[in-house]
Amino acid sequence: MKVRELISKRVVSCRDDEPIECAVIKMHAENVGSVLVVDSTESLVGIITERDVIRLVAQGVDLKMPLKSVMTRRVITAEPDEAVSSAAVKMVENNIRHLPVVEGGRVVGVVSIRDVMRALLASAAFP
Repeated sequence: MKVRELISKRVVSCRDDEPIECAVIKMHAENVGSVLVVDSTESLVGIITERDVIRLVAQGVDLKMPLKSVMTRRVITAEPDEAVSSAAVKMVENNIRHLPVVEGGRVVGVVSIRDVMRALLASAAFP
């Protein structure tokens, strides 16, 4: 099974110069656990997750700060034709739950650990 079969077409993003609260509001409104951060050209430059937001709130960070000051810049990605098992390995090795899917330098979707687990369980042979 390929990652393209799991892609959520709903890509939720904020610009890197927008405040952290943009990501928080969109996570809540869209019921997602991560927001992709893009620059003025709509290129992927980072990601912020629920775990990041919890850490920031616990540290007392002002949610008016721009996302570019707190986002994860080293974004782990997958390609649409990559095997789901390969995506799972990336997620486990990097301790992440959301994997942007990039094709030709453009984000085409996101897969979550829940998507990957469902696919792997569905393909497993249970007696």
